[in-house]
Amino acid sequence: MPVITYSAGTTALVAKVRNHRVRLWGGGGAGGGATGNPSAGGGGAGGQFVQSQVALAPGTSYNVVVGAASTGSTSATVAGNDSTFNSTTVVAKGGAGAASSTSTTTGAAGATTSGVGDSVTAGGSGGNAAGTGTPGAGGGGGGGNASGTTAGTATSPGGNGGAVGSNGPGGAGNAYGGGGGGAHANNATDRAGGNGAAGGAIVDWLPPCMLLLGMT
Repeated sequence: MPVITYSAGTTALVAKVRNHRVRLWGGGGAGGGATGNPSAGGGGAGGQFVQSQVALAPGTSYNVVVGAASTGSTSATVAGNDSTFNSTTVVAKGGAGAASSTSTTTGAAGATTSGVGDSVTAGGSGGNAAGTGTPGAGGGGGGGNASGTTAGTATSPGGNGGAVGSNGPGGAGNAYGGGGGGAHANNATDRAGGNGAAGGAIVDWLPPCMLLLGMT
């Protein structure tokens, strides 16, 4: 079965046959920054995983857009970026970012809202900051909730969530779509939440000879 994998940017897919399977992961949300002394941010949510069978016109080009990584901030709440196929035909939303904290914050929740496709799976929720010294880890891409400082474990090829910071920025989420870990500050230096990972896309199809044999 021919397979094309996309990990960045916008690429034109020229349809080979009529029926294609499209799998998308949205980008992960960034972890929460830490701006108090002491303070700890919650984890960002993983991006959605969306799968869909699509009917295309052979020889026609369709854009595949992979959501870019989100950059963690000391003060802003930074959501993950969306991944799309043919603009609105299949859409995997980026995960929610966790809010920055002057004390502690909750992790961002994964959701299926606004995803478009035959099946939409929420990204994993980020972990809560249990105290000013204990940030929350990131949620997994396409599922796998974080629990406190334990990052969410995604189903491959979705990416695991990012680790928590230790008097420093949160750890970056893993591709595809892992949420960033929360930051930790125990002095006057503000710390940024971990970056959310980029999303991803996989498109595959059966060659015409296999379709004639009834293989789907």
